[in-house]
Amino acid sequence: MRLMRFFALAMRAALAAMAAAPRLIWDGARWVARAITAPPPAVADAQAEAMAEIEAAAQEDVAAQAKPVGAPADVHEAWGRAAVAHLAPLPGQASEATACLDDAARRYLDRLTPEQALRLASMEHRHVGAHLLGDRPLAALPRPITVAEWQAEEKGRLAAAAKPRTRPDAEPQRGRRDASHRPAPAFAAA
Repeated sequence: MRLMRFFALAMRAALAAMAAAPRLIWDGARWVARAITAPPPAVADAQAEAMAEIEAAAQEDVAAQAKPVGAPADVHEAWGRAAVAHLAPLPGQASEATACLDDAARRYLDRLTPEQALRLASMEHRHVGAHLLGDRPLAALPRPITVAEWQAEEKGRLAAAAKPRTRPDAEPQRGRRDASHRPAPAFAAA
């Protein structure tokens, strides 16, 4: 919505600038460029209105960034509900139920044993969220991985997957042409 409003304001400003630009006018027997020293009152009002709207949109953006995201209790509650929804998904459950969880939390929840998952799901949502966020670790459960630890694991996993694998016979790989023109080992001359 804000993007469309911005484009509308930009178009208004462009049209106002074009209205204030010099014009070619047919004056009797020739074209004459007439410069307009000041925009007409309607254009000046439109420019002032456009600038006021742009400034108001900027003020809204600053105000939106200054708002607190939410109380920690609300965040803990939301993460706890999402964790329980991830551990025990209900049929027909929307994917938005677990949207607030990051990949590190999902991996942690997936690695829990069934007993640990049951223990975690039986607690209050605010305690589960505080445990996942690292604010209040629970003694009966393993420590959740942090985002930095998860990123390090992912980098290691991707690096291991990217390494070239050696062939079982340990013979260096050759190009297709080299492989097709060399004699098979059974017919090789001794």
